[in-house]
Amino acid sequence: MILTPITRIRDFGLYFLLIVAIGFCSKITPWQILKKVCILIPFIFFIAMFVPFIKEGNVCLSLEIGNWKFDITYEGVWTFLNIIVKSTLSIFLLVTATSTTTFPDFLKGLDMLRVPRLLVMIMSFMYRYIFVLIDEARRLMRARSLRYFGSRYKEQFRVIGYMIGVLFIRTYERAERIYSAMIIRGFSGEALSVKRFRFSSMDILFLVGIIVSLVCIVSGLVHKIEHIRVSGAHLWQGL
Repeated sequence: MILTPITRIRDFGLYFLLIVAIGFCSKITPWQILKKVCILIPFIFFIAMFVPFIKEGNVCLSLEIGNWKFDITYEGVWTFLNIIVKSTLSIFLLVTATSTTTFPDFLKGLDMLRVPRLLVMIMSFMYRYIFVLIDEARRLMRARSLRYFGSRYKEQFRVIGYMIGVLFIRTYERAERIYSAMIIRGFSGEALSVKRFRFSSMDILFLVGIIVSLVCIVSGLVHKIEHIRVSGAHLWQGL
C-alpha cells in the first residue's frame, strides 16, 4: 500500500474493501472505527495541507492574499492526496488491529514470534504502570497548585524541577518494591499467561489469504517491471 502510486485509484479501493472485510469478520461496528479515526485525521490534514504550496512543479492555481502570492502545483496536489489517502488507510488498519487485539494478547504474540523477552517484559510493565505514574504526577500537580497559588514564574519553575525529581525517586522506589515482591513470589524472568493460543480454522484461512495476496502482488510487480523493461520506460514512471 505504501509503494502504490496515488494514480492507481482502483488499488486503493481494493485496499479499503479489504480493511472493511477484516473489520466485518472481526464484528467491529463502523462507529467504533470512525470514532477513533476522526480523532487522528485532522492532525494528518494539518501536516499535509502545506504540501501543495511548498512542492515545486507546474502551477495549477495561484492565490493572492494581500501582498502575498501562493502557487499550488499539480505535483503538490498529488503529493497531498498521496499523504491523505495512504495515512487514512493506514489509520483504518491500525484501529482495526487495536480494536480486535488486546495489549496482553499483542505482547503474547510478540513473545511467540520470538521477540526478545526483555523487550516484551519492558513493554508489559510500561503498559501496566504508566497509569500509576500518571496518577502520581497528578497528585503532585494538585499539591503544587494548593501550595504555590499566585507565585512568580521563576518560583514555579523551581518547584516543577523539584516535582520531577520527587517523581523520579518515587518511581525508582516503587520499581524496587515491585521487583522485590515479584522475586518473593517466585518470578524467574518469564511472564506466564493463563490464556492459551491455538491455531483455529479461521487463522489458517486468514494465513492462506495473506500468502495468496502476497503471491499475487509479487507476481503483478514482476510482470509490471518486465513490461517496463521491454518498453524502455523509467521504472518509477511505469509504476
